[in-house]
Amino acid sequence: MKRFLILLFSLFLMLSLGMTALADVIYEPEDDFFEKHRDECYYENRVYIASGEAGFAAVKKNPTSDKTVEELPNGEEVYVSYIWGLEGGWGLMDGTGWISMKELTVKYDSLSFEQEHGREFLYPEEAEFLDLEGCSRVLLWEYPGDAGPSYTMSEAGEDAWWGWPPEEMSFNTIYEDAEGRRWGYVNYYYGIRDFWVCLSDPAGTSLAGAEPAAPPVEYAPTEPPAPTEEPASTASPTAAPVPASPEPTELPPLIDPVPPTP
Repeated sequence: MKRFLILLFSLFLMLSLGMTALADVIYEPEDDFFEKHRDECYYENRVYIASGEAGFAAVKKNPTSDKTVEELPNGEEVYVSYIWGLEGGWGLMDGTGWISMKELTVKYDSLSFEQEHGREFLYPEEAEFLDLEGCSRVLLWEYPGDAGPSYTMSEAGEDAWWGWPPEEMSFNTIYEDAEGRRWGYVNYYYGIRDFWVCLSDPAGTSLAGAEPAAPPVEYAPTEPPAPTEEPASTASPTAAPVPASPEPTELPPLIDPVPPTP
């Protein structure tokens, strides 16, 4: 019996380690073209938005095919796992096909935020730690200012985090937003990657995006608002027109001319 329990415990450890290892393995899709050109593809792992000139993004079976297998209407979100870099690149959709990257627009994400605000990041000599005293939950954000948190660690409820409170988080990258709130970036934490925590308000009680984001709406290009007032004219003012004399309503009778008497 004792040997059986030892074997059972060993099997449990092997499965746990295996699951942990699998969680860190980069996903590779099952696609014939990808298998043949694996060395020419690079891992992308980003969400894009269909934005083709024809009003849709054409999905091909592979980048060298002329046949369209699906037409994604503009505004639909697409997960691109890998990119093959010919003629601007082709993105691989999971189990569906390939789309020209020229017909896609990247959805704003953590990488977009870093490209926009990376110069504002602070790197303190000593890491900052999260104070969870009196806190009942912690919101994890994809980037500061996102519409809603991507993950919630809670003391109770459906988002209850095992072993609450979470173990101490350390932050080596800090960002201060326009309202003066401090945000800390975490690369990896118990299987969760690339997220931000508002150090000034971990529970998100004062953040506008503390509630889950609304479902996405159909994409439409934004147009400039119509002007509410006519712009002032820069031309020099012109004199007011002089009213014309009223036209007679009836013409006088015509008189034949009489020749003068010699």
